[in-house]
Amino acid sequence: MLSEEQCRLIEDGLTRSVEPRKVAAYLCLHMGLMLSEVTALQWKDIDLDAGTLTLRCSISATLEPVTFDTPRALHMPPHVIRYLQQHRDIYEDSGSYILTGEKNIPAFHHMQNILTAVALKADLGCTLSASDLRSAFIRRCIQSDMDLYSLCAYIGIKQPNAIVKRYAEFFQPKFNCVDILEKFSADYVPPEPESLFKGPKRMNLLILGAGGQGHVVKETAEDIGVFNEIAFLDDNTSIPGVIDTLGNLEKYVEEYPVAFVAIGKNNLRCSLIERLESAGYIVPVLRHPTATISPTVKAGAGTIFEAKVIVNASVQIGKGVILASACVIDHGVVIGDYVHVDVGAMVKKNSRIAPFTKVASGSIFNSEQDRED
Repeated sequence: MLSEEQCRLIEDGLTRSVEPRKVAAYLCLHMGLMLSEVTALQWKDIDLDAGTLTLRCSISATLEPVTFDTPRALHMPPHVIRYLQQHRDIYEDSGSYILTGEKNIPAFHHMQNILTAVALKADLGCTLSASDLRSAFIRRCIQSDMDLYSLCAYIGIKQPNAIVKRYAEFFQPKFNCVDILEKFSADYVPPEPESLFKGPKRMNLLILGAGGQGHVVKETAEDIGVFNEIAFLDDNTSIPGVIDTLGNLEKYVEEYPVAFVAIGKNNLRCSLIERLESAGYIVPVLRHPTATISPTVKAGAGTIFEAKVIVNASVQIGKGVILASACVIDHGVVIGDYVHVDVGAMVKKNSRIAPFTKVASGSIFNSEQDRED
């Protein structure tokens, strides 16, 4: 069974110089796919918007597709979605197979070739197979307290006893889980909801990035008028207001429990927001008082509406989105996670902006031909 240290080395190999075979191996490690399943997987089976990966068939030893009676639509963990978003350009169209990026059914050896190379480079001291990656996924699920029924349904196992027998050492009884049954007692009193902010300290804001975008965020936060103190983290600690480097962000969650990433690079903004959330920070949505936002707009954590922004009805906005000053978003637009719509840009009605896209300043974005309302 692969150890966590070995998994870390494998992960490092699968996230560097990414190509189709590494994507396939990543799915085995992080979603528990079997070699026959990932070999049959095509890009059209992945829906990044819905966050699902659908297994419709497997590949037999004779390289023939074997269609499942009932397709399995698997929920993709957030980190898998981000990985696929970052590397979607590897695949030319929906008919491309994940393992090779080509349209012909792949042979199994393509996977083994890359796993052998990853194992050698990581100096694992052992052979590596798709089954090893799947087993690591199952172990992680058990150790993360996923219930056995959900685990078996996810990985396509109909006999839970097989899992219990093979992974017995990783199952631990948790007798204190019965405490949750207190809510069914006659004298149960639900706890009071904890206040979001407890006094002035809870209203301190930490801004990651002290460049131009950072000062735009600072001025927006000041105009909102709810934060007692505002400070920066930046790798250039000589900038006024910077109290430490980005690498030490976890240290300040008690003093500055509200934090916001003010960095224009979409990928870096994504990774820092993830670190903030993992560390327990509150990552808000910031809206400048001069922005005009329809009440039907929905926006994810870490999004900013800068001064004079206009967003019309029924717009859906993902996490970590920058809507820069004076940009206009027409009705029905869907904006993916970690998009940057720059100053004065216009997004036409019903457009869809893919995650990690930057819309240039002053440009007009239209993902489809205009159609009648």
